[in-house]
Amino acid sequence: MAMTRIEDGIQDTEPIRFLELLGLDEEDLAGYSIRLNSSNPEWGKWSDLPDAYYFSYDDLMKWIFTKKWPDKDKATAQIHTRKVLQFIQLKPENPHPTQWLFVGAYDVLDEYTENDGKILYRYNEIPEYASLKARAVVYYKRDPGYTGVVFNLSNNEERRRDFLKTMTLEKIAQSPVSALPFSGYENVRLTHRQLVAAVNNEEWRAALGSVQAVYLQTDRRTGWHYVGSAYSRKGASHGLLSRWKEYASGDHSGGNKQLRNLGAGYIEKNFQYSILEIFDMNKSPKEIIDREHWWMDTLGSVRRNNDEVPHGYNSVAERENSDQHE
Repeated sequence: MAMTRIEDGIQDTEPIRFLELLGLDEEDLAGYSIRLNSSNPEWGKWSDLPDAYYFSYDDLMKWIFTKKWPDKDKATAQIHTRKVLQFIQLKPENPHPTQWLFVGAYDVLDEYTENDGKILYRYNEIPEYASLKARAVVYYKRDPGYTGVVFNLSNNEERRRDFLKTMTLEKIAQSPVSALPFSGYENVRLTHRQLVAAVNNEEWRAALGSVQAVYLQTDRRTGWHYVGSAYSRKGASHGLLSRWKEYASGDHSGGNKQLRNLGAGYIEKNFQYSILEIFDMNKSPKEIIDREHWWMDTLGSVRRNNDEVPHGYNSVAERENSDQHE
């Protein structure tokens, strides 16, 4: 993100320095460390840190506040200051990351050791910066020769100046999920919290509102599925967006009895939303419903009375009804 300045009739565009945006100067930074947490394809759940932020938030926070791992001889992520700015790599596929998602500023408290020998820091979030958490995307290019994750700014004046000058703001997203650009229908996988943000975000609304679809809801606690379809009748043009807005509000059931019985709180905590197939706005409802039924059968999402081990939330009526959605 750049700031435009007009002076003597000449327009000049300068990058916005992120740390200055936070109100921090060089003297302030002497009390801080900066931790840049990278993804790694060999690290399991830590191979995609933005994904972990939404799906394993508590575990991720423990991970970015780990000082020493049990399999290491010494602490490799020691924080030497009483305050830290935390960032996670935005695009996991990039082996040389330059885009980072700001995930908060924290007071660093005492240490504690878990049963497996892992040493972690306790922390408190600094509330004055919380409005930018998971919304501010910054650019910063690390020195290729530096392999650490924690940058101690207390004892390095040159490093403080480097971060002040070269860590620049790329964008402030209107909601946490929109910090990530819409990356294609085939890559959509949202928690309920992300779903709510998506249907209120301009870029995501445009994408979801331009297609009809067969979609999937997954109960991540049980593994059960619900297959649904979104299509438009009588010239309506809201497609998948209209249907997913129903799940984002109210009791989140979209009118399904099985989902309603779970309760809104359960759905908010455990449900995940993805897209199985998309169709242009001219595709007939019958063709979309036929594909919806195919996916119900394929994923075994129809709950029948004689099922010994049911594993789906679709009703028999939904499977047999040829016209059930808006």
